[in-house]
Amino acid sequence: MIAAVVIALCVLGLFPVLAALSGLLAEPGVAWDVLLAGRTWRLLGATVALGLATAFASALLGVPVAWIAARRRDLLVTCVAALLPLPLVLPPWIAGISWSRMLDLNGFWGAVFLLTASLWPLVALLGLRGFRQARGPVEAARLMRGGRRAFLSVELPLASPSILSGMLLVFVFAITDFSVVDFLSFRNPEPFVVLSNEIFQKWSRLESAAQAAAVSLPAIAPAVLALALVLRIERRNAGSWRGTGGTSAPGELGAGARAGAYVGGQAPAPRGTRGRNSSEWLTSLGLLVVLALVLAPVVQLGSWAVGYADAWSTLAEARDGAVRSVLVGLGCGSVMALLGVATAKLSLRLGPRASWALLALALLPLATPGVMLAVGEIRLWNHPANPLADLAYGSSWLLVLATAGRFMALGVLASRALLARRHPGPADAARLTGRSWIARSLRVELPALMPAVGLSLALGYLLAMRELDAVVVLPAGTGTLAHRIFGLVHIASDEMTATLCLGLVALVVIPGLAARLLGVPGVDCGPSRGPT
Repeated sequence: MIAAVVIALCVLGLFPVLAALSGLLAEPGVAWDVLLAGRTWRLLGATVALGLATAFASALLGVPVAWIAARRRDLLVTCVAALLPLPLVLPPWIAGISWSRMLDLNGFWGAVFLLTASLWPLVALLGLRGFRQARGPVEAARLMRGGRRAFLSVELPLASPSILSGMLLVFVFAITDFSVVDFLSFRNPEPFVVLSNEIFQKWSRLESAAQAAAVSLPAIAPAVLALALVLRIERRNAGSWRGTGGTSAPGELGAGARAGAYVGGQAPAPRGTRGRNSSEWLTSLGLLVVLALVLAPVVQLGSWAVGYADAWSTLAEARDGAVRSVLVGLGCGSVMALLGVATAKLSLRLGPRASWALLALALLPLATPGVMLAVGEIRLWNHPANPLADLAYGSSWLLVLATAGRFMALGVLASRALLARRHPGPADAARLTGRSWIARSLRVELPALMPAVGLSLALGYLLAMRELDAVVVLPAGTGTLAHRIFGLVHIASDEMTATLCLGLVALVVIPGLAARLLGVPGVDCGPSRGPT
């Protein structure tokens, strides 16, 4: 099994990356000139600055939302929590269509705004995990020190690993994104440019493979460093995600903690009703602003599409593209579900060094700009030595492999987090029964893996549906709905573009809602409390 998983990860990620970088060997002199050029390092600085600004802006928005969602239980918090995935569903360049009509977005800060508006839920979702895991110690600290001191000295430090993981993932997505900066640079005489755009421009010229490969090297380096930090954080805090520290719902503090809080005479006096009500009003106002930020792009698109007389004919013309997009999404999700869960399970069984190497192999493609990975897929599968080159070049499976390979890391990390929380008791008890491994797998192991399978499948489908970087490079991408929208975004009417955008959003949201309502493992509406 180990060999099969390693070979599959190499085919999906390592080999395409090496194929994209193989241009360095063709013209090493040209590659060195580009790599040492001042423009390359200026673009690297702009790219890193974009990632850092987006990560910190996402934290400023996501951390307060996560903290409030972990403490409050009311209708407003429930609405915000339910809509948290919506910015991730809506591709940032599609959200840019709406925001560009409401705000004057341009250059560096325009890109920061659009990327933050799309990616901040990553910090909120991971931060929510951290704040929930910190409930028990925080309740005791709040009684002894007071709310603000407990937050700064106990709650925030306990949740900071999850928050930092979310910020690092936002950083990686921001520096490898091509679509947002390309969208903002249209009809701009002096556009803001990052390394992903430079890679695309150089790869589009067939004679400059060495230059494109040279530009790709500095683009990979900061993302690899960020993902290595994510991997280190997740490994060091694996015990916390298993719930070993115990969690408690708000207001559920153990008797020992309560006694320890009051014996020392350090319990703070309760706040007055006026101060508490003022704080709750400010919190509710902030949540309403966040809710408006989440819903504004969709509402704007809906206002354009609602009066469009040719909406049904436009959707009918895009039917083939929608079908191909759904099939590619399902293919990507299936590959991520099978390989992602197998990789996650294997990484939990291996030793520390082997596990780290396996996870690093899965994380590598996510550190690679999507444009570069797609070109690597073409160079790998369209090689003259491949007898199936003509068939593979225009096949939708090439798009499936590119999207699944790029986002495999998220499926592995999500599956690993779920599998790490499993109790080994049922599996150990099944071995003692003396039944065959097939019976044990069907009755015990497979049901326990289904939540991880369902979550990886949902992640793969979502990320493939919103992917644009690989779509604009691979030939099969021209037949997808995302490519159709991107080709019309600057030339078609707002009503037509909005109709197609809402169609793309519906293809993601409706299956997700159906899966939750049907109780599909991994995406159902199960309880959120960890083990106590």
